[in-house]
Amino acid sequence: MIRPVMAIGWLVTVLASVPPEARAINTDSYRAAATSGSIGVVTGRIYEERKRPETQDHPLAGAAVIVLPKSADVLRKLEEIKRTARNSADDYRTAGASIVAVRRAYEKELWDSGAVDLVKATTVDADGRFVVPDLPAGDWLLIATHAVKIDKHTDVSASKKRGVFAPGTRLTGYQRVMVWLREVTVSKGQSENLELSDRSAWFSGVVEERLPDAGR
Repeated sequence: MIRPVMAIGWLVTVLASVPPEARAINTDSYRAAATSGSIGVVTGRIYEERKRPETQDHPLAGAAVIVLPKSADVLRKLEEIKRTARNSADDYRTAGASIVAVRRAYEKELWDSGAVDLVKATTVDADGRFVVPDLPAGDWLLIATHAVKIDKHTDVSASKKRGVFAPGTRLTGYQRVMVWLREVTVSKGQSENLELSDRSAWFSGVVEERLPDAGR
């Protein structure tokens, strides 16, 4: 069973403030499923939908896909980031980087807890397809991201108009990012398939690249 996540969240600062013991990850069910041979596969396609009926969908080759044990805590954090991104230009500007930071923090938490084998990552091929094999039966969180580098001069002009420069830094470039988030339930011997298009992206935003401004 696959169901879209309607909302996601909490800020990165909140993640850092929660004691590790309060965020303990229980991987016993995944271990048991793997030991018993109860595994499945997640496959999918990530693409931009065709602009005209006579043209083809455009594969988003190189998009990053990661599958992690489902965490209600992580989902709440991501939900809050997405919700507050609508509040202001500043919140929108920082949302993309915050989403990435929450994902990376969760990955590190899994690594530190000895569950590195439950962090499954792959990339989308030239046809826009991906395969994540050998997943123990259970509930998983799939996060896919696709980023496009944008010329920094275009963004500088837009940022000046918005007035959202970070104090003491200078913009060196930015990426336009699309994020897909799905909860996936894997069953023994089953293959779950996802169709992820630009129109179904869970979040679209920007990730700015900045350096300290030596002139300040």
